Amino acid sequence: MGYDPSTIRRSFKRQFGTTFLEMARQRRIREGFETLAGGGKVITAQHEASFDSASAFRTAFARLLGCLPSELRPNKLLQATWIPTPLGDMIAVSSRSHLHLLEFLDRKALPAELKRLHTTSNGEIGIGRLPPSEQAKSELEGYFSARSDSFQTPLALNATPFTRLVWNALQTIPAGETRSYSDIARQIGHPSAVRAVARANGANQIALMIPCHRVIGANGSLTGYGGGLWRKQRLIEIERQLKIPKVNQNT
Repeated sequence: MGYDPSTIRRSFKRQFGTTFLEMARQRRIREGFETLAGGGKVITAQHEASFDSASAFRTAFARLLGCLPSELRPNKLLQATWIPTPLGDMIAVSSRSHLHLLEFLDRKALPAELKRLHTTSNGEIGIGRLPPSEQAKSELEGYFSARSDSFQTPLALNATPFTRLVWNALQTIPAGETRSYSDIARQIGHPSAVRAVARANGANQIALMIPCHRVIGANGSLTGYGGGLWRKQRLIEIERQLKIPKVNQNT
């Protein structure tokens, strides 16, 4: 189209918070992840991910997911699942009864969140598909296709009472609407705790289902979002689309 490649690379990085190379590496890691999820060996996962070097594969895996591939074994208490979405791949971590984490893979805090889960579960985190993650995947498909804004997946809210209070308030914000931090503070009965509400909002590690992206600045501007402001804007647009009445094709 006549643009200089360096201009395109800078624009892409500015818009999406990642580079073409990082995106390609993430896709390669996904191939290795899926091999491990199917019970494959680490060396097989390395080859499926098109890494010639075992150390390079381990380093790339650890940089993205916060742990070595050998640490994510099947049949653990918590299991991680890779979920593709139109706005980027996500990682879901669940037990047999509850979803513990749902994050976009390019969220900077993801490796630390996974490491914290690994520690609190005494290393009981592996790769596999459990019912809450499968339910989450199905509900996300309905959400991104603008068919449904309903999330019924059972969530594990591992946080302080105040933070859980904030997260519960976030879940009452209807899809297609937004609130400010001060709105949430007033709703939970702590009108002066705006900064604490913002911290609790940022501590959320179950994206979309606890809709921290629906919180904006008091002046109506988009504020910080771990998944990127471009993604926050797109999520709000998707949810507004959900609220547009569907035209009956037979009328």
